[in-house]
Amino acid sequence: MAERPTVLAATSLTKVYPIRRGVIWKRTIGEVRAVDGVTLTLRAGESVGIVGESGSGKSTTARLLLGLEAPTSGSVEVTGDDLAGLSARQLRRKRRDIQIVLQDPYLSLNPRMTVSAILREPFAIHPDALAPNQSSRQAVAGLLEQVGLGPEFANRYPHQFSGGQRQRIGVARAIALRPKIVVADEPVSALDVSVRAQIMNLLLDLRDELGLSYVFISHDLAVVRQIADKVAVMYSGSVVETGGRDDIYSRAAHPYTRSLLAAARRRAGAVPSSRTDTAGRASGSDATLGAGCRFRWRCWKADDACAGSPPKLEPVPGSSPDHLVACYCPDADDSGE
Repeated sequence: MAERPTVLAATSLTKVYPIRRGVIWKRTIGEVRAVDGVTLTLRAGESVGIVGESGSGKSTTARLLLGLEAPTSGSVEVTGDDLAGLSARQLRRKRRDIQIVLQDPYLSLNPRMTVSAILREPFAIHPDALAPNQSSRQAVAGLLEQVGLGPEFANRYPHQFSGGQRQRIGVARAIALRPKIVVADEPVSALDVSVRAQIMNLLLDLRDELGLSYVFISHDLAVVRQIADKVAVMYSGSVVETGGRDDIYSRAAHPYTRSLLAAARRRAGAVPSSRTDTAGRASGSDATLGAGCRFRWRCWKADDACAGSPPKLEPVPGSSPDHLVACYCPDADDSGE
């Protein structure tokens, strides 16, 4: 079988924000490395999940992938084109290939616009995205049908919908231009549990129907497991472990990944508390960690080697070649289901 083409590639992606002090005369007193050397590859029809706790750099990575922010260093290629090398006009057209579903369905839709106006807006910017002899009204009706609503909803305002219905409208807007890639940034975290399942099933159906590729960002490991073919675990701006779904969920090697899985199983009542749960209690500040592994202040396995140079992503012994971990003392055994 021929290898599927790469539609999104991020290489050594880094974003640094300066820390400034002063009102009139501002001076830089430090920096925050929100994203630090992230490398990701997404192939056609594939889903990559990015997981990690709040502040790990997931949403900043999403903005860099979308071209909404420029990286401090590194590159992002969308369907073979480096975003940094595109003119404003070329970048505008390239955005047809990569769209986003935002986290909060209550804030992501303009309350002053009807659903019809919201969904017609992409076609006003890209009129050539309409099929031959198709009006924007017909396109809106088709989109609403595609996400499980109907044309009768077109003239309503966002406040007249439930949270799940609003997110369906957000998904319809994201697929309006028939993109190749959809970045879903915590798309179900603001929804009730029962509604989450409906939106996840919708995303899976659309992936099969339209051949979409997803970058799915979430802190919920159970949600990511439903949709992701590959998983990248982020901590403090860096990818600490990456691999296929089965590698991550059955053979996690990094202490942080194992702590996330243990906490998820504990919340589900599957296992009692264990030492891996202590990784959630920081004994140091990530802003002042200095050199070495950033996770060492929270790791029950940390030793002197962890305070040296930061560990690099290396293959996990006994696992698949694509299973990589940045750790001096990884666990190569099964982490258990």
